[in-house]
Amino acid sequence: MVRYYSDDGVFDAPVQKIWQLIQAHSDPKNKIHAALVGSKGGPQPDGSVKLEMTIKGPDGKTHTQLWRLVHHAPYAQTVEFIEGPFKGSWQTTAYIPEGNKTRCITTAEWKVQGITDPAATLKAANEFFDNGFEEDSRFLKTLK
Repeated sequence: MVRYYSDDGVFDAPVQKIWQLIQAHSDPKNKIHAALVGSKGGPQPDGSVKLEMTIKGPDGKTHTQLWRLVHHAPYAQTVEFIEGPFKGSWQTTAYIPEGNKTRCITTAEWKVQGITDPAATLKAANEFFDNGFEEDSRFLKTLK
């Protein structure tokens, strides 16, 4: 288990546009992340969103993950990993407006099934966040 804090992510977009990005993630026609092959699910009675995600791993094989998202529009969201290789992990990201930019502060606790070395877990978390940030940044440029 690794506790991970990051305050170095700054999107070149106002917080309202970041929230458009977050909503765009729920539409399967948007190809924001290369590893995301497909998703299904939707809103739950408690206001959360539960999604079954089909993910392509670095080895090219696909697997299923179940995520629960809690949105606190437009300033935060929490993602809980319920099933899959990150089961038991969670992340909460706060979106802090800075003029026409938005700082992302993420606090997370990561567990990767089959990995017990904290350094390897941290590496997996960093890759997850770095890849996601880069792909989100590219997609933001396509939003009006």
